[in-house]
Amino acid sequence: MSYVYTVARLRGMENHLLDTAFFSRLMDSPSIEEALKALGETSYAQWLAQTNNSFDKAIDAEILASCAELDQFVPDKELLTLYRMPYDFHNVKVLLKGLFKVRGGDLNGRRYDLLSKLGMIDTDELIEAIETEELGFLPYGLNDVIPQCWTVWDQTKNAQAVELLLDHAMFKAMLNIAKELNMADIIKWVKAKIDAENLRSAIRLARMNYDAAKGLAFFHEGGNLTPSDLAKLLSEPRETWGKLLSHTDIGAMLEALQEQSDINAALSDISKALDEYLIKILEKTKYVTNSPASVLLYLLNKEAEARNMRIALVCVAGGLDREFARRLLNHVK
Repeated sequence: MSYVYTVARLRGMENHLLDTAFFSRLMDSPSIEEALKALGETSYAQWLAQTNNSFDKAIDAEILASCAELDQFVPDKELLTLYRMPYDFHNVKVLLKGLFKVRGGDLNGRRYDLLSKLGMIDTDELIEAIETEELGFLPYGLNDVIPQCWTVWDQTKNAQAVELLLDHAMFKAMLNIAKELNMADIIKWVKAKIDAENLRSAIRLARMNYDAAKGLAFFHEGGNLTPSDLAKLLSEPRETWGKLLSHTDIGAMLEALQEQSDINAALSDISKALDEYLIKILEKTKYVTNSPASVLLYLLNKEAEARNMRIALVCVAGGLDREFARRLLNHVK
């Protein structure tokens, strides 16, 4: 299937992504009012007007509008599903945690305000499905996974174990979709995404002094690195991880990061580097005029823009350290 027209449309849309100069202006705004005024000169203006200047809702509305626009001309809709699926799993986690609290006696445990509109599944339909346990229409194998979540909760009362079960299911579903698409660049990206999440987990587990046996269950299948190989890292000094993984793309990224800073640095710095790594994998196809990977690349760049927007606006609104906030900005055009 040809992606020449799709790529051409995306190139035009990329020209409207906000650049370094805009984010510098936003970060230098003396007040949130001035920052919102600057935002009002961009494509976010229409959403600010509709959300009574709620920048969080405006940012979500802009991403949702981008997804809707892509849906009109992207041949394989599954590419959009790969981007939006994590929001569906986020919503499932929110709803299950709320029901756990309700069944535990907290009648105010439901937090519908934490649900995201960015998932593929309509939130009202998802609420009804989970609360009535009518799960048959749910995609991604959720109709099988959600009952398993209830079993885990009934046996352990461990919300983290339920989240882990859902994350395993999400990455399995993402990899299945990528393989069904039979697009090498997309499969490579999904595998890299699994590796990145596993590396984040390895760093957290190492800080909690987990050993290989105890940490093994926390790693997801399907990446380039097996859970057993990742678990072995927990027995090694963190400063050696880059060398131990140097035969892989993510290991080379980690080794480069260690040359600049300390693997024991803030997890936010490492997460930023991993987000950059996932975008750079897709950027290798940037100048291919018929590449489906351009769809995910655009969406990740748009997501980075949204994340940077939130960082800048929260910083300005809260009077936080501007220089620290600038360090958190990620992949600005």
